[in-house]
Amino acid sequence: MKRKLCISMGLLVSLLALIMGGCRDRIEPETPDYVEYGWELMADSLYRAAIVQFEAGTDLEASYADGWNGLGWAFARLGAADTSAERFTTAATKSDTTIVGTEILAGRSFARLALGQFSLAVGDAKGALALTPDWVFRRDPAALTYRHLYLTAATAFYGQGKFDSCLVWVQKLDETFPADTTLSGRSQLAAKLEDLRGGL
Repeated sequence: MKRKLCISMGLLVSLLALIMGGCRDRIEPETPDYVEYGWELMADSLYRAAIVQFEAGTDLEASYADGWNGLGWAFARLGAADTSAERFTTAATKSDTTIVGTEILAGRSFARLALGQFSLAVGDAKGALALTPDWVFRRDPAALTYRHLYLTAATAFYGQGKFDSCLVWVQKLDETFPADTTLSGRSQLAAKLEDLRGGL
């Protein structure tokens, strides 16, 4: 009887030790955890849910540029170009932009083009290309590249009526496009921009 009691007590103590040893403190997510999860949601086209995660990350650490960057891209995907541009502008003021600086400028150039802020769109596109001439969007390399920045600059120049500059950027995308900025050439240029928009 004593032996069974000792064995039972030994098993109980061992079981308690295993249970207590397996307990651990609750792990709180940190800013990069929220932001990375936001990017995962973006990949699944869950933009509103991604915004919640990006905001949670920036609430924890307001200086985390990639959180603001994510917000810019998420709002852009929802068609809110004004809010997108604001979030990209906030991202650009943060100190840790070394990795995402090109993404911030690229995203803001797209948002500013959508808002009709042509001069600012050109400036951001050129700035992004100056940082990374062969830019590819790291979160979706099949979707966006430096060629979209060329198109953004070309479209913005066209919007400003700077047809010679527009032509320069169009010819970066298609060297064979004829150099003609006469009245009939401008309509061909507009058609070419439309073709490029659908074909990149």
